[in-house]
Amino acid sequence: MDKKNSKPKRAFIPQTIGDTVKKINKNFTSKFGKLEFIIHSNWPNIVGSYFTDYSQPNQITRVRDYENDLGETVYKGYLNVSVAPAAALEFQHFKDIIIEKINSYFGYKAVMDLRITQNYKPNINKDIKSDQIIEGTDYKNSVKNEVENMVNKELKKSLIDLGINIKKGTKY
Repeated sequence: MDKKNSKPKRAFIPQTIGDTVKKINKNFTSKFGKLEFIIHSNWPNIVGSYFTDYSQPNQITRVRDYENDLGETVYKGYLNVSVAPAAALEFQHFKDIIIEKINSYFGYKAVMDLRITQNYKPNINKDIKSDQIIEGTDYKNSVKNEVENMVNKELKKSLIDLGINIKKGTKY
């Protein structure tokens, strides 16, 4: 009796590095496609400085439109944009101009329409000017001077501690 091993000698089949890296990169690269990335990166140029603070492009949704003569499916692209409610009405008025700017950048109708959702909360950083911040012990003394006329010593100490913690940026 001849015992032959029916398993192949190698359990691992060699693959190209590009195929392996492609699978990994698919999960960890950008969540956007090429169009979304270009629109995201050029958003301040497309909408201007005002709408940059109050809007953000999310994604392009493709909806099947029709089949052409060659049998290829043609899709319409809709750009989903989150807009702050305060600027939504004005953004709606400038919608056609924004679509025109996007399409002129690509050279074809990449976006047919905008779908606006009113839920964007802009991150507006109100910078404190450096001359408003009093450094070190001067700050502690200024807080003490504000509460020096208070009668309740516990409240006075609590307010001083609160002022110092606000300066440090820690939670009280």
